[in-house]
Amino acid sequence: MEKVTFDKAVGFILAALFALVIGVSMWALLVGEYMHGVMNEQAQRSLRIVGFAGALAALATWWVQGFASHRGPAVRFLFALFIFVVAFSSIGGMLRVIYSYVTYPSQQDWSLTGLYWASQSDLISFVIFMLVPPRLAYAVLIVAAAIFIAIFGPREPKTA
Repeated sequence: MEKVTFDKAVGFILAALFALVIGVSMWALLVGEYMHGVMNEQAQRSLRIVGFAGALAALATWWVQGFASHRGPAVRFLFALFIFVVAFSSIGGMLRVIYSYVTYPSQQDWSLTGLYWASQSDLISFVIFMLVPPRLAYAVLIVAAAIFIAIFGPREPKTA
């Protein structure tokens, strides 16, 4: 078992606060965009999923950043950017699948192929929901998250 140090405790608090800020920011960006019209139930559900996916992706990225912690800042940034985008898309698609299977269990195909195609369909629809129309604010938020993780995330001394 690892020893709990002050640095690890502060890192845990920073990771939790970072996840909270990213999740709320991602949710707020879309709420601000959709406030000009009346939001239906599906849009509200998608907005909540985006917030949860952003927070969970931020935590996952912070945790996985330990693999690049002994690299330079540019590599840590690129690693964090890649992991955050992949985790955000994957977690968002997974949350949509879970929501549809919990909400409408009798309308779902519970076979392995049905689960596979549902996950593919929900992943694609989540990514399309995020990319169409292009949102500059999301791109900036994702880059800012990667910069934050590269600067404040887990770091170790460089190896030669």
